[in-house]
Amino acid sequence: WAMSKRPPGEDANGKESKIARAADAEELTEGEIKEIVAEGDALMVEDLSPAGVRRLVLQLKRKVEANQEKRILHEDDPTQFIDSEVDLEEELQKVRALATHPDLYEAFVEHRGVPLLLGLLNHANPDLAVGVFAILAELTDEDSSLHEMKDPMIFVTALLEERFCDMAIDCVLRIDEAQSEEDAQAVTNFLTIVENLVEVAPLDMCKAFAKVPKFLPWLLKRVRQGKQVDWNRMYASEILALCVQNTAEAREAIAKQEAVEKLLRGIAVYRKREPEDSQEQEFVQNLFDCLCNMMVTHKNQVDFGKQQGMELMIRMMRERKFACRLALRLANHAMNHCAENCLLFVEKLGLPVIFSLFMRRGVKEKINSAKWREDEEYIVSILQSLCRYCTGTALARVLNKFCENRGEKLERLLEIHTMYFESDKSVRPMKELDKELEVDDDIEDQLYLDRCEAGLFTLQQADIVVVRLCNMGNRQVVEMIGELLGIKGVPVSDIAATVQEYCEHLADTASKEKGELLRYLKNLPAEK
Repeated sequence: WAMSKRPPGEDANGKESKIARAADAEELTEGEIKEIVAEGDALMVEDLSPAGVRRLVLQLKRKVEANQEKRILHEDDPTQFIDSEVDLEEELQKVRALATHPDLYEAFVEHRGVPLLLGLLNHANPDLAVGVFAILAELTDEDSSLHEMKDPMIFVTALLEERFCDMAIDCVLRIDEAQSEEDAQAVTNFLTIVENLVEVAPLDMCKAFAKVPKFLPWLLKRVRQGKQVDWNRMYASEILALCVQNTAEAREAIAKQEAVEKLLRGIAVYRKREPEDSQEQEFVQNLFDCLCNMMVTHKNQVDFGKQQGMELMIRMMRERKFACRLALRLANHAMNHCAENCLLFVEKLGLPVIFSLFMRRGVKEKINSAKWREDEEYIVSILQSLCRYCTGTALARVLNKFCENRGEKLERLLEIHTMYFESDKSVRPMKELDKELEVDDDIEDQLYLDRCEAGLFTLQQADIVVVRLCNMGNRQVVEMIGELLGIKGVPVSDIAATVQEYCEHLADTASKEKGELLRYLKNLPAEK
């Protein structure tokens, strides 16, 4: 049942209030308005000091206990405990004052205000639980004083110790968003709290929520609920993407809920249909982000292929709708270090689609635009995966694609090398200067990562494709590449140097790839 209001005309002590007296007046004078505002403020104003917080917590505790006592004594007669519930709700609202005082959060924790506040999430009156969500959303907001604390983890840890994650999702499961705007807003507030807490402690909070058995299944269900993409559906997809991105625990937990299949069903409708607005676009991007982050494990990649994910990505790339670029990125993640999906990609006729994009056929983006450079990175990376993991007939088909039409795709590959080699060359002098200044290893690693962001990674992938093509046992291809290198004025030594630098930065776990590439360099065409 909804929160009942006091009989009109009475304040907390049963006396007629100025607000009530003025409510019946047709017009209010300026003086009456000031009195009403003052009376309203009096309900919320508290001595904002550690001592004031202590009094606030004690008063809230008394209101909670008084309400519990009346509910027990008059379980079958709500009229007997309505007033105590309204009193409790008014006292609860005073906690909002903490949001503007960073020095008081710690006092609130010290005086055991957190368990008192969270305890109301289990209150029989859902309006009080909803009120707790609204208050916590305000207390954890990015503009709140929580973020001004010397150590905001004091408050966050208190929430975790009092099992906020479990209690919050139990409360959300009792809310029916379709009932009212207030219920829908309560779910919004809950999602806001999660986002705010993740911002303070990404790893800790995502791990904590991932361990709650009902949380990720609820998110997964919410993102697939309804035909229209309302705000909460979009917001749930954002929180799901955050959790999956930040922790392996979330990825493992969601995989057990058949998330790959369910998320693929969620994005499948956008193969031919465009999102209606920016909110729906963000929703679609979030679902793709979830799937991309799940592709870090080989098991999920294989599951993706079994659930016809590769076929769907190929169709989306062929359609060239909104989802095309997202599908390109997801296909790259699904094929990275996954031979099964590379073979599937060729089998399901993905080569004509990816090479069409590679040759920029039907592409509207300018060649130097940020969007195209990002897409080109994914395209070249996919081609490198195909060259590395395909075998037998599938590999022969990849090789034939590169050689068809008098080697136009090989020529395009070398054009990519030239463009990104020049781009990287403009960054390299800074690297050499820093070496002269004897910068430490961390800074040098960061400089290398910056170069990768600026296009070095695409250059490396393109040059690795050249190296692999020269090692497929086809002499005609080697001669064709050697001839094009001469025509384009690309020194073989530049390609070799790029691949060698790539190998230098490979992790110890990639020793097999490193040895293979260094051995392959010996079969590059002779320098002309």
